[in-house]
Amino acid sequence: METIETQLQGLITTLKRGKYHSSRELATITFQLIEKYIATGSWKNAGELIDWLQGAKKSLSIAAVSETAPGNIIQMILKTIQEQFASRQNTNLSRNISTQISVESDLNVDYSEEIPELRSDILNATRELLFELESSSRNIAEDADKHIHSNDVVLTLGKSRTVETFLKRAAKKASFEVIVSECAPFRLGHDLAKSLAKSRIQTTLITDSAAFAMMSRVNKVVIGTHTVLANGGLKAIAGSHLVALAAKYYNVPVIVLSPLYKLSPEYPRSVKIRNRFVSPESLVDYSDGLFVEKTQIYNPLFDYVPPELISLFIFNM
Repeated sequence: METIETQLQGLITTLKRGKYHSSRELATITFQLIEKYIATGSWKNAGELIDWLQGAKKSLSIAAVSETAPGNIIQMILKTIQEQFASRQNTNLSRNISTQISVESDLNVDYSEEIPELRSDILNATRELLFELESSSRNIAEDADKHIHSNDVVLTLGKSRTVETFLKRAAKKASFEVIVSECAPFRLGHDLAKSLAKSRIQTTLITDSAAFAMMSRVNKVVIGTHTVLANGGLKAIAGSHLVALAAKYYNVPVIVLSPLYKLSPEYPRSVKIRNRFVSPESLVDYSDGLFVEKTQIYNPLFDYVPPELISLFIFNM
């Protein structure tokens, strides 16, 4: 049976190699790992637990600077630990999880005090957070019928599980059309278009270059995001900025669906917020050897979308 440290090193290796499919997957794995450590770890007080979590957060952040989900999850759990510790000492703490908490700056709290009931309190609170994460898409989708109505034309891009659940929930009460931008070169939009069509939602798949031309007949844009930054901007899948600019030109509202664990305390120019570049093999053919040899090709995974292009956020709270 693998130890917790071995599992942590496995997660770090996964991040370094980029062998994961989504930030939700990373968030779930991080939650489960920390839940196991809280339940079975050798820590004796909140201080030792906080130190371990901060070390894990630093290691995960170094392993993949383009991923914010693991760090955000650990930050939420650190806040939970503070709250549970304070409740046992009858201390009132703020519950604003969107603000980064600095444990080191809280010099007036002695976290070395051993409290027998603290482990179970923290474990229960962490499991509640995990349940919120697992049900986040369903909770966001509950508001679908308030924003999508019959005869609407909705544009989205790529494939987001949250957006997919949102649109399928709206289709139970309204008949509308969805235009899916394929999100080249990854073409994740093809999978979303197939899924929506199977659910009998009128769906049209378009190339990314056609987004501006199609926007004139669109009522609203609904997209997911990788990270919501502190200034209200987005770090979203490549192509999102193009779609948001087209929507701005035609005065089409842009609705962003995001679970709370994607909220980041970092700003766009922070060294902790970086893009991720993947192989350009999907952009150029290896048969064009002479061309490739003399050309530097970048294939970024994310776009930055400034806050002035966003009309509405829908969270799972």
